[in-house]
Amino acid sequence: MKDKLLNDIALTPVIDFNDTQTQKSYERWMRKSKLLQVRSISALTAVLYIVAATTDHLIAPPEILSQLTLFHLYILPPFLLLIFLLSFKKQFTFLTQLLLMTAPVVATVGNLLVTTHLEHPAMRLTEIYLIIFWVFTVSGLRLWPATISASLIVITTCSIFISYFDLPLEDFVMHCFWLLSSFSFGFLAAFLLEHSYKTIFVHQEHLKLLADTDKLTGLYNRSKLDILLKKELKRSQRYESPFGLILIDFDYFKDINDTYGHQVGDEVLIEIATLLREHLRVNDIAVRWGGEEFIILYLDIDQKALLKLSDELRKKIANHKFKNVSPQTATIGVTLFHKNDTINTIIQRADQALYQAKEQGRNSIVLN
Repeated sequence: MKDKLLNDIALTPVIDFNDTQTQKSYERWMRKSKLLQVRSISALTAVLYIVAATTDHLIAPPEILSQLTLFHLYILPPFLLLIFLLSFKKQFTFLTQLLLMTAPVVATVGNLLVTTHLEHPAMRLTEIYLIIFWVFTVSGLRLWPATISASLIVITTCSIFISYFDLPLEDFVMHCFWLLSSFSFGFLAAFLLEHSYKTIFVHQEHLKLLADTDKLTGLYNRSKLDILLKKELKRSQRYESPFGLILIDFDYFKDINDTYGHQVGDEVLIEIATLLREHLRVNDIAVRWGGEEFIILYLDIDQKALLKLSDELRKKIANHKFKNVSPQTATIGVTLFHKNDTINTIIQRADQALYQAKEQGRNSIVLN
C-alpha cells in the first residue's frame, strides 16, 4: 500500500487515486477535514449578510431596499445558519453539501433580481464575482461540486443578463469577461487546493504506515498489534464473533544468523513474511512480533478451522524452498478468543501453547 500511495502522488496530478480503497479513505479524510471550514464559513457568511442588511439601510437606493433586506436578512442568513447546524449531524452530510452548493446560486439570483430595478447596476453586479470566488476557495465545497455550483451561477447570470438587462454591448462583454475570469481563477485555485489536500493526505498516510509497519518485512508491528487486538476484542465481545491468534516461532533461527550472517537472516525473514501474506485470508492480519516470531489474527473463525489453517501454515513453511538456506520449520502456539480476554491474556495463552509445542519437539502446533 505504501508504494501505491507514493505512486498516486507522483504519477497522478489529477484528483482520482489508482485504487478504490485509497480513494475511499481520501474521501472520508476530506469530509472530516472540511467540516470545520464549512461550519466556520457558513456562520461567518451569515453574519456578513446581516451586516450587509444593516449597511443597506444607509446606502441602498430606496427602490431596492425592501428586496435587499429580504435576501440579505430573511433568506440568506437563515439558509447559511441551517447549513451550519446540519453540518453537526453526520446523517445530513449529503444534504449539507447540496445546500452549500445551492446557497450561492440563491444569492446570485437574489442579486440579479434586485439589480434589474437599477438604472446603473454595475456596482451591485460585482457581488456575483465575489460569490463565484467564495464557492471555489472558501465555501468548503470540493472541486467538482464547487464547479457545478459556479457553473450554474454563470449560466443563470448570463441568461438573466440577456433576458432582463438592457446593458450596452461594452458593459455586457466586460461583465462576461469578469465572470469568465472569476470562474477561471476560482477553478484553478480550487484545483490546486484539492491537489494540495491530496498531497497532505498521501504523506500523512505514508507516515502512519511507517509508524504501524515493521521496516524489514512490511508486516504490521507490535505497536499496531495492540491497536488491532483492542479493536477485535471489543468487536468479538459485543457480537460474540470469535477470532483466533497464533504465535509462530521459527526453529533454530539463530543458527542462520550465526552460519550465514544477519543479511541472509533478514532475507529469510522477508521470505517468511511473504509466505504469511500468501497464507492469509482476506480479513486476516499478520504481525511481526519480534525477531523471528510472528503473530497471525484469524478473524471470524472456529476452533476446527483455526487448527486446520495453523497446520497448513506449518506444512507450507516446512515445504518451502528458501533461496539461501536449507528448509526451515516453525513451531506454533494456537489460541481462540475467550469471552473475558484482554490483550495480555490472549497473548499469554498463545505463548504458553508455543512453549508446550517446543517441549514436544518443535515443528508442531498446540492449542491452549
